[in-house]
Amino acid sequence: MNNLAEQIIENRGYPTKEQALKIWESGIVYRLSRPYGFTFENEYRFHTMGVASAAEKIARYIPSLDAEKAFVLGLLHDYGKRINERIEGRFHGQEGYEQMLKMGYPDVAKVCLTHTFSEQNFSDEEYSYPQEWKDWAHNTLKNITYDDYDYLICLCDKFFEGLSIVPISNRIKGIIKRYQLGKVQEECLFKQSMKLKEYFDKKTGHDIYEILGIKD
Repeated sequence: MNNLAEQIIENRGYPTKEQALKIWESGIVYRLSRPYGFTFENEYRFHTMGVASAAEKIARYIPSLDAEKAFVLGLLHDYGKRINERIEGRFHGQEGYEQMLKMGYPDVAKVCLTHTFSEQNFSDEEYSYPQEWKDWAHNTLKNITYDDYDYLICLCDKFFEGLSIVPISNRIKGIIKRYQLGKVQEECLFKQSMKLKEYFDKKTGHDIYEILGIKD
């Protein structure tokens, strides 16, 4: 590859698939090196690789989307979980966002944040995060323009629970139980996620569950 081609790739906002896989592994290695360990490594690998593969499959049905980019963004959307946000007191979305900006990948930085907030002007009551995390997200999202990649990764994030690919309702139940969220938060998550599914059902001309082999 000549220098001009390399420069174009480096300036496109996201790494190549090969580079992304190395970054993904480096995040796992970093988490494993931390004092508190990484007790859910298998789930993390399954989840992030699953989101990447699902996003890639769906993107192939949409001419305006690039399947490789969708895979890369899906693979790295949870890069911020190289830290334990509860123990270290730092939002994984902010960790991923800032680390990706340092690497020169603003498109990946975006999804590290937007995959958590499908709606840019989210209501604080919808999330149980500390207020300072929500304040940071509000301030950062003001300068972000959502696109179909942001929405796609946010949707695909709702198909993987534990070591299984599941319908949105099952994933939401898992999130609610794990983080002990309330009814209002559960209803908001489900409504927002189904809205995204309907959007991509129309975009692809297919039921997303059929594309991914999910049985409702």
